[in-house]
Amino acid sequence: MNTIDSVERFLEIQVQEWGRRPEKRKGNRAGPVITVSRESGSNGDSIALTLAKKFGLDVYDRKIVEEIAKDAHVSEQAVATLDEIVASELDDWLTGIGPGPGFSSSQYMQSLRKVLFTVATHGNAVIIGRGANFLLPPEKRTLGLRLVAPLEARVKNVMQALRLSHENAVKHVTQTERERRLWVKKHCRADIHDAANYHLVINTALVAPETIVQIVKECLRAKS
Repeated sequence: MNTIDSVERFLEIQVQEWGRRPEKRKGNRAGPVITVSRESGSNGDSIALTLAKKFGLDVYDRKIVEEIAKDAHVSEQAVATLDEIVASELDDWLTGIGPGPGFSSSQYMQSLRKVLFTVATHGNAVIIGRGANFLLPPEKRTLGLRLVAPLEARVKNVMQALRLSHENAVKHVTQTERERRLWVKKHCRADIHDAANYHLVINTALVAPETIVQIVKECLRAKS
């Protein structure tokens, strides 16, 4: 099964799930949305999966969002799940967004925004990466989470996870961070490191995953 086939299957399951959920017009969400931005080696992906499991949320990682956005058929299939009112809101929002000097591919970015908007509208989601915190309109941003850690802690985690030498782990972390920073700067015109862009910035080297779950739980409860 190739990537697009697997993504189409994933989306088919999601569409069925969305159809079973009673829609809440307030905020156009059926449940919470958590966007997760993470430094390389901060264990961000595993923590995002833990949050999804604890709160019963669907996970949309960078690869899934990317492939849905890249494939026009799959992207439109996702958007087609929106009702007429919400679809109109999406059109109005996209109309006000021009390609801008920071966009190398306006068609791809428009598709990516559609996908993120659709996921956030249906709610009950953890979205990992791909600038979701920056690309969603303000009313769709439920909780923006940024996970960080000291460089040496992140390098150690990468050494263990990918079985790399210290030198190669440093290169991996540095390159990954550079790519993410430049992507957000180019496509979102924002600074990925600016704490003011998030609801929460948590040092995963100092705060245990179970504590992060409790912190996020309280934040979601306060926002509901």
